[in-house]
Amino acid sequence: MYKQSSIALLLAVTLLGGCKTLDSVSNIVSSDKATPEQIQAAYSKAEAAYQEAQQAMSLSAEEALADYDIERTSDANKLWQSLQKDFAELQANPAESLESASLFSSDTKADEVMEGSQEIVALISAAHSAKQAIISVLEPIRSHFAVLDKLETQTHFESRYERLGEQHDRLKRMLVEGKQPQVEEYLPELQSQLHTLEQDAAEHYFLGQVLDKVRTLANSEKADRLPRVYLDVKTLTESTQGFIRQNVRAYDDIKGQVKLTELQIQRIDQLFNEYLKRKAAVDDKQIEAPLLELESQLFNMTQKAGLGDLRHLSFSEQLEAISSKL
Repeated sequence: MYKQSSIALLLAVTLLGGCKTLDSVSNIVSSDKATPEQIQAAYSKAEAAYQEAQQAMSLSAEEALADYDIERTSDANKLWQSLQKDFAELQANPAESLESASLFSSDTKADEVMEGSQEIVALISAAHSAKQAIISVLEPIRSHFAVLDKLETQTHFESRYERLGEQHDRLKRMLVEGKQPQVEEYLPELQSQLHTLEQDAAEHYFLGQVLDKVRTLANSEKADRLPRVYLDVKTLTESTQGFIRQNVRAYDDIKGQVKLTELQIQRIDQLFNEYLKRKAAVDDKQIEAPLLELESQLFNMTQKAGLGDLRHLSFSEQLEAISSKL
């Protein structure tokens, strides 16, 4: 029960700097010939080993090692439950420290506690090493997923997100198994896939509603009546898409670019409304009123600019004169 390899002992020493290998006491002396000092020494060694296992289990909980290496931590938890019972029995009767643990074992009860403790420490040490490898090697991947979550990627790109999540989990398992070189070899490919998904997610998150509006515009009377303005909208939208994909985490700049695109959509909406007003005026043969209103506005501007009365010029010529004066 609780047999321990030399490698596991080395891991235990690495995890707990003050931990030292505890020699077996089974061959010191038989229990019926042991002195009180020998019995106390055996019990003290078992107690020290138990405390080390207890510290390892505390470390496992504090660092949430189960999130990184569920198999080893589960094994350690099972052993810990058994060890607690064994040590409680020994603690109740320290004088039995050098008695045989069972009819089928040459180990003493103190040996049994020490070996169980050492195996727990080794398991937690290995789980701790796995966590360190996962954190250091897969940190770029973890960062990608943190960003993807902010962009609501799992909602809008569910299958791709889950597929890459499964690959991430597979790499974590490989690190737990000690396959770091294979993981590092595959990392660039996974990062590339995550970057592409992040680009798509950022585009949808920041520009999705704009793209929907532009698609609607493409098949509308607005695009037919105002083709040059629609081209402005389409061109700026495509430029914004490219900007997002090239600057995927420059969120403030992205928001500013998207705002400019939204203003172009508002522009075509406003111009189309003006077109409808003038079309209605022409159809109703009431064009004079809106023409006089525009003429009056331009007249006020030319007066303020010190240009005098330019109403004999076309609207375009009046605007050009104002522009030149400014």
